[in-house]
Amino acid sequence: MSKRALIAVLTTALVTALAAAAPAQQSMTWTAGAVGGGWYAISGGMAELLREKAGVNIKVIPGGGTQNPLLVEKGDAELGMGLPPLLGAALRGEDPYPGQKNPSLRALAGNMSLNTFHFYVAADSPYAKMSMEEIVKGKKPIRVAISKPGSSDVWVFEKVMEFYGLCAPGKIGDCYKSWEAAGAKFFRGSYSEQAGAFKDRNVDGTFTFLALPGASITEASVGRDLKLLAFSRPLIDHLSKFGMGAGTIPAGTYPKAANGNEAVATATMGTTITVNAKMPNDTAYLITKTLNDNVDRVRKIHGSLADYDPSKGHLYLGVALHPGAEKYYKEKGWLK
Repeated sequence: MSKRALIAVLTTALVTALAAAAPAQQSMTWTAGAVGGGWYAISGGMAELLREKAGVNIKVIPGGGTQNPLLVEKGDAELGMGLPPLLGAALRGEDPYPGQKNPSLRALAGNMSLNTFHFYVAADSPYAKMSMEEIVKGKKPIRVAISKPGSSDVWVFEKVMEFYGLCAPGKIGDCYKSWEAAGAKFFRGSYSEQAGAFKDRNVDGTFTFLALPGASITEASVGRDLKLLAFSRPLIDHLSKFGMGAGTIPAGTYPKAANGNEAVATATMGTTITVNAKMPNDTAYLITKTLNDNVDRVRKIHGSLADYDPSKGHLYLGVALHPGAEKYYKEKGWLK
């Protein structure tokens, strides 16, 4: 064999050996929220960070607070955005998952990206002069945009209808029928579709759940004057039974809103990144470490992450930490 041929053979063998030794790049699916919402943007930004820093390829897909735990439990998605009350309910098989326990749900990080409920109506409509209670309890013939089934937005919207007596607890189908019989109409769509329907005057208002500031709400306020409606104290107290807290949409959040210079009382929930217990410990550790060790980058992904504190990432999760994530927080001394 000639010297040139020998070099070629050795080179080929070396390349093959190196390729075999190199770890295969991991590919995962991350179920987020509706397109146009905060969760979708946050998941996309975190996926890009993990690709750059950890060599993990992640495909972000639309999801929702109610359906994400089921997708992660079944293995249809390796990661998912979750809400502590819903994750806990899914784990135990409670409403809205009656008799459907999801024991494999675990968490990597939480206490991040506070999400806020919004109920806004057209400023030039008669509903702008009404309270939420007058509109819902009074079963006014409003056309309202809501998210698709399986979203946390809808889960809470249904709790609101139950609170105001449109149906008996657990009989949610009757709530919709009762209000529709009085002339109400419901438009279901993504956040961007909700904003479009509002600007096109196909709906009179929208009930939605987004991190501040909600991009679709800002968009809607530019195309049509809107007014944010406050959540009453009794309603907030009722929602607290399901794991929600009292919050505020600060003045100036939506400067184009008719009452944009006022603080508006509302309900809130934080966000948990959830995974399946079957995820390898080293993978869970790698993802947790990469996100938390690059917190400055994470905080720039979305305005709702500006105050995220990694030392508190193991708190208020709704489900137990994954062992891989637990290892990270213990190494940092944040978890004893």
